[in-house]
Amino acid sequence: MLWEYPLEFYQACMEYKHPKEIDSIMDQVSGRIGSTLQYESFGFTHDTMDISEGPRESAYKTLETMIDKMNAQLELARKIRAVDAKDVVYRVITKHFLPDMIGNLKSFSSQSLRCTKCGEKYRRIPLCGHCYCGNNLTLTVHEKSVKKYLDITKEISEKFELDTYTQQRIAIVEESMRSLFQSDKVKRCKLTDFM
Repeated sequence: MLWEYPLEFYQACMEYKHPKEIDSIMDQVSGRIGSTLQYESFGFTHDTMDISEGPRESAYKTLETMIDKMNAQLELARKIRAVDAKDVVYRVITKHFLPDMIGNLKSFSSQSLRCTKCGEKYRRIPLCGHCYCGNNLTLTVHEKSVKKYLDITKEISEKFELDTYTQQRIAIVEESMRSLFQSDKVKRCKLTDFM
């Protein structure tokens, strides 16, 4: 609301004063409600030719992979003293990566199959082992899409020394993936192998 901030404002910032303590020296909209000034004489501190000016595309859109986006976010968090980079990592892992991996695990285990030629979808593999048109069937959810965040999650959780609980959650998800995907590579055994 002000055209420039008073010196007392900056001094109060240096002393970490509560905002309510300097409320009297700052002109705010809440103090103008009910007066003739509630609609006029609004100050600002930075001139602009166009209020809608700004980046046409965000870095989130220009960066291609999630790893690039994560690294850019962490680099910015390291540069800004007011941001706790460890908290950023914790939030990205617990609110984005882990739910995504867990959801993808669930999707993988309950996925359908589709024919590579005619596109027919199946909830279960037909007894004949292929599509009724004679072509091969392929999975609709692939192993790579389930595991895509696992390596970066492990790497940044160790680098930023996240709490034990979060580390254990990551380990459980990794173990779930290992047990799900290694079952395809089980070697055949004979009954005599167990004797």
